Amino acid sequence: MDMRYPLSKQEVFVSNLDRLRETAPEVADAFRGLRVAADAYGTLDPKQRELSLLVGFAVTRNEGGFRVHCTRAKDAGATVAEIEQIVILQLGTNLGLVPVVEALSWAHDELGD
Repeated sequence: MDMRYPLSKQEVFVSNLDRLRETAPEVADAFRGLRVAADAYGTLDPKQRELSLLVGFAVTRNEGGFRVHCTRAKDAGATVAEIEQIVILQLGTNLGLVPVVEALSWAHDELGD
């Protein structure tokens, strides 16, 4: 089974994992294994996991990770409205206005909405 994450819908996209792989392929493989194990752990369904990951990527302003997992969240059944809400809920908790608007922009770019 191919366990790679689907990449962004953007024409040019290089993931952070790909960048790490250029320097340290064994470390990149180990990190990927950790992510596969983390995804398999627990009881959250794929949609819940992806929405949770979106929060983390939005809070850290990790555009690449956010875009990849935005696509995965939609593929797992999340609606654009749910993705928008998960980002907007961070307003005033973990994020200020600018990072929330950035993440919403990434989501709309990624999902074509």
